Amino acid sequence: MISRPFFPKYSSLAPLLTHQAAWVKHLSKSFPTLAFHASINNSFGKGSLIQLLRQFSTLHADRKQISVGFIGYPNTGKSSIINTLRQKKVCTVAPIPGETKVWQYITLMKRIFLIDCPGIVPPSNRDTESQILFRGVVRVEHVTNPEQYIPDMLEKCERKHLERTYEIKGWSKYEENPELLEQASTEFIELIARKHGRLLKGGEPDEAAIAKLVLNDFNRGKIPWFVPPPKDTEVREGEDKKAEHKRKRAEREAGRESKRARVEDLEREDDSAPVEDAAAAAAAEEQTV
Repeated sequence: MISRPFFPKYSSLAPLLTHQAAWVKHLSKSFPTLAFHASINNSFGKGSLIQLLRQFSTLHADRKQISVGFIGYPNTGKSSIINTLRQKKVCTVAPIPGETKVWQYITLMKRIFLIDCPGIVPPSNRDTESQILFRGVVRVEHVTNPEQYIPDMLEKCERKHLERTYEIKGWSKYEENPELLEQASTEFIELIARKHGRLLKGGEPDEAAIAKLVLNDFNRGKIPWFVPPPKDTEVREGEDKKAEHKRKRAEREAGRESKRARVEDLEREDDSAPVEDAAAAAAAEEQTV
């Protein structure tokens, strides 16, 4: 199954490699997983995938041949992987969903055939319209009121990446105040519209056109973003233990502070007792005289 990839374009590869390794570790607990970069001339993971396919072929040595289907959401790189394995363009690719319309069989080796399948969208009642759009399942040009999806997109991206991509600055800092998200979305669209001269009559920004432009950029990987992997149970348990240890240590320290304060109070009471006794004795003596 080919899952929806993320397309970060970091100035440093460290964040990308860190999250990539974490995703591979997380998914490997459920099924065989490897990281892959599809490119005819500059691929990554090609040797590992071919080795995996050879292992499947050996496992089914009783069969004359095996067919491997590439199944997943639309526009997730299924055809690109096949082109990478063949080191030439044997499948048509495009940065829009629905380019592959029929099954296509491609020979990889003598006993291994690859099947390029049209994209599928598993039915789900939990997916929001934004999630479906951001997976590249539908074409942005068919979306009505595209500007309504910009707030959700802003929450997925870092400000510095958006400012660098569109060369804009000066819109509301919704990160510090979530209530400003809608306002920031409007300002974001307006800044891009005025920068590129996408204005309607009267000088109003063409919000729908700019929103579609931005959403297309997002789905095609022009805006850096990623989804961090869920934390493993072991990691969560380790963090819980650290938090519990820290809490108990703070409680012990608070107890020691309270005990020290009580001791100091008792010492002050002991120091003041002789003075008070002497004053009382002097007062009694004066009354006697």
